[in-house]
Amino acid sequence: MPKSATASPRHASQDGMDADMDAEAADVSFMRAARRRVFWRRPLVRLGLGTVFIVLLAGLAAQVGVQERDRLAAWQPRLQPLLAALCRPLECSIAPFRQIDAMVIDSSSFSKLRGDAYQLAVALKNTAVLPLATPSVELTLTDAQDQPVLRRVLRPQDLNAPAVLSPGGEWSATVALRIAASPASSPPRVAGYRLLAFYP
Repeated sequence: MPKSATASPRHASQDGMDADMDAEAADVSFMRAARRRVFWRRPLVRLGLGTVFIVLLAGLAAQVGVQERDRLAAWQPRLQPLLAALCRPLECSIAPFRQIDAMVIDSSSFSKLRGDAYQLAVALKNTAVLPLATPSVELTLTDAQDQPVLRRVLRPQDLNAPAVLSPGGEWSATVALRIAASPASSPPRVAGYRLLAFYP
């Protein structure tokens, strides 16, 4: 009888410890997850997260706007004041949009007039849906073996070309050129030519 009386308090205390451990385990397993869910659902926390998201989104939009400012200004001219305001602290500028693959040399001719005088006729076309900056034109004169004997770069201002060509717009010009011989050699014998439109 005394044995059973002394054993039962031990069992009772062991049961109490097991219950405490079960309560701690339960607190660790699902109560913490529940507390986390409640924390993220608080109005102030959600407001803070929304504010951070909007600030990051605005920063990304500003970065894209500065990087693509020329394209955006050509696509939506109404955005130019906003883009200019973005550029002011960064000391950048808005220039006519450049897309060289949309600028094609529609036609050209190169002919000799007399002596060292030649005439170049060239027509450029903007095949894009946006206004584009007029490119420069590189003229390469070649000999009978198709080897270059002279190169000359003609900028838009050299050709009296507009700074911008409208979508689908065409522009043509005729330019007189002189190919002077050097004192030690005779004038190069020109047999052909090549034209390349490019942005410097």
